[in-house]
Amino acid sequence: MFGDGSWPLFLLSAVALVVGVRLGAGKLRSRTRGEAARADREADRADRAAARADRRGDRLNALLDSTDDGVMRVRSDMAIREASPVAAEILARSLESLRNLPLIQATVDHRLEAIARRAVNGESVRGEIDLRDARPGRSDEPRFVQVTAAPDGDSGAWIILRDLTEVRRLRQIRTEFVDNLSHELRTPLATIRLLAESIATAASRGDNSGTKDRADQIEVEVLHLVQMADEMLDLATLEAGEIPLRIASVDMRALAEEVASRFQPVAARHGGRITIVPQGEGPWQVQGDRDRLRQALANLVHNAVKYSRERGEVTISLNALGGEQLKVAVADRGIGIDPRHLPRIFERFYTVERIAGEEATIGGGGTGLGLAIARHAVLRHGGDIDVTSTIGVGTTFTVTLPKTGPRA
Repeated sequence: MFGDGSWPLFLLSAVALVVGVRLGAGKLRSRTRGEAARADREADRADRAAARADRRGDRLNALLDSTDDGVMRVRSDMAIREASPVAAEILARSLESLRNLPLIQATVDHRLEAIARRAVNGESVRGEIDLRDARPGRSDEPRFVQVTAAPDGDSGAWIILRDLTEVRRLRQIRTEFVDNLSHELRTPLATIRLLAESIATAASRGDNSGTKDRADQIEVEVLHLVQMADEMLDLATLEAGEIPLRIASVDMRALAEEVASRFQPVAARHGGRITIVPQGEGPWQVQGDRDRLRQALANLVHNAVKYSRERGEVTISLNALGGEQLKVAVADRGIGIDPRHLPRIFERFYTVERIAGEEATIGGGGTGLGLAIARHAVLRHGGDIDVTSTIGVGTTFTVTLPKTGPRA
């Protein structure tokens, strides 16, 4: 077969073939190992990128959960991509329901969507809008929101919502306080000035016949100013809790009789009276600070007398609720309070004109501090205070006190 001398050639070809196959296999194995290594490196990079994304997502979620402002991220199609719990609270929706929800559907307000669109288009926008308050029981109230929007760098936008409703409310309270206090200060000061000028003018003529009466009127006005200053100081002290309560056994029936005796002359001037109505046998003792409880009850009784009608009756009822609590109710048969004022009746400096078409109560105006002082005194004793009222029928303030006194 190989006698023609082709054997060496065949042998060389076979060797070359084997060497070529082995070299090809080696190259294939090398390429395969290289591809596998590259695949491993790509997978490792993908894993690291996913881990970084997870960390960024965790950080973003932690930021959204911790911020006091409402934060939302919207896509270019105006659908909500992410939202914080505060944003869900402001919009009165669940956090889950906001995701992927169209912004206009979530807010029912075209102004917010218009701001978001400007941010998606590259603008940074800031403004204030009043959203419809969608919280239960507040559908008739506006909710004032400051809106800040900016591009998110990914064809969407970030929107930050800051609820200004409480800020606006406190600002209104402050404005009302300044107005009321200015009025309360101007009236007695102007009266004192006129009376002093009258005394000086009469004295220059040698006429002293009316000096005593004018001096008495000055004293009344000065006492009013002193009362106002005392009430403001008392309220500040109660709120700060700087003076500890002096706890002792207090007979609330005796305290009610003392307060009624104090304000009976004021009620009598308008044909009215104050009646104490014990319900049950007692006992009427509670553990508390007598001065603070007397102050609270006096403010409630004074308020009842002040807003009563002519010949109106004020009733102080005492009811021992088992062995744990004592209830004291101060009721008048007067003009009543409009329901819209009831949620704010215990606020500092909040005064309510409760006589339709009239400008003053029969007992004179006030600073709006008395009920706030009464509330703080009761709360410091671990108790509660409530009010019910009907226009034209009357108002009842109810204080519930624990007999064992405030908790330590």
